[in-house]
Amino acid sequence: MTEGLNRTQKIVMAVSFIALFLFSALRWNVGTDTWHTYTPEYLAMKAQSAELTPEETRIMDACYRLLARNDKGYSRENAETLLHDDAMNFFSGWSNHTAIGFRTLEKLLISIGADVQWLYAVTSAFILFFVFATIKRQSAAPVLALAMFVLTGNFFLSLNIVSQFMAISVCLYACTFAQEKKIIPFFGLIAFGACFHASALIFIPVYFLPRLRVKPVWCAALVAAALIVSRYCFQLIEKIVASVIPAYARYYGVGAEFEWIFFAIGLAVFAVGTYYYPKGKDKPYYRLWYYANILGLLALCFSGHIPFMKRINYYFAAPHFLFLPLVIQCEEKALWRKIMTVTMIVLFVAETVVATGMLNKNGILPYQTFFQYSRPVITESMLEHIPGLW
Repeated sequence: MTEGLNRTQKIVMAVSFIALFLFSALRWNVGTDTWHTYTPEYLAMKAQSAELTPEETRIMDACYRLLARNDKGYSRENAETLLHDDAMNFFSGWSNHTAIGFRTLEKLLISIGADVQWLYAVTSAFILFFVFATIKRQSAAPVLALAMFVLTGNFFLSLNIVSQFMAISVCLYACTFAQEKKIIPFFGLIAFGACFHASALIFIPVYFLPRLRVKPVWCAALVAAALIVSRYCFQLIEKIVASVIPAYARYYGVGAEFEWIFFAIGLAVFAVGTYYYPKGKDKPYYRLWYYANILGLLALCFSGHIPFMKRINYYFAAPHFLFLPLVIQCEEKALWRKIMTVTMIVLFVAETVVATGMLNKNGILPYQTFFQYSRPVITESMLEHIPGLW
């Protein structure tokens, strides 16, 4: 879509890549899943071939105690009675839940004796590489798209759901080949993404979106119908899931809550995308990103009954940071383009401040680096208080 970046854009992109990479790669216990999943599972895998250092042992034990507090409601006193063997047994058995590609990456790092911090450095570089490559290939407004990558919360999300966002970043790049009707590279990338998180397979229908010409009114009707149907068919869906993908069935015990914030954002994107649909429908990627948002809304229609439907929405909502700058370009009046840009930035800044700063979604605050203090001390201190959790 783009003919290449100019000098200023190249500098902005390069500086931004370095800044975001360092922010992501140097973090410690930033993102709930880092201490809940990735760090202790990596250490459990490492312990199968080499003895853990005293520091690594303390980190794993603290992670298990945090998990006990978060998942099982333990008091701090009860959590501190848990033993290292408890942590090892739990994380050794749980580590196989990640996809084969992610486990292979972990095993490669372990084979060279890499500290767990290298896992975050490598995965951060992986995610940002595909995101920046996507922006370069697909966006005619790369600097604004890069800003929106941060403001829409995608970057902060990548600090938490690491393996899934690796898959999301690959799927974003695969949109290039959906638009260009190159079926082999597209499905090859989807398969590659699924190696890191099997949910990437949900992105398969995106290949057909650029060729769709469904009128917006029918899209609205489909979403409305899904909202109605979702109230009555979730039990049938639960049975189908239990038969087809039984590993997912365990999440039904977690419960589900309608994701109204994500749904409201998707509706707003749908509204502005629909307004400019007549002008933008023939622009590259417009229909792909427009209909992808519809798929995300359809997933969210069932979020009140089916757990983790927001995880499905993440794939289809991720292109918002690419789609919204394209929508703005469809406005012919320069003044209105400026007003739209400022309004969009202000609204997403407000949403990010509330979600990240006030509600601490995904547990990315307080931001900490691995070299600020002793890593075990940082992790153990979280047993007393984690904003938004206890």
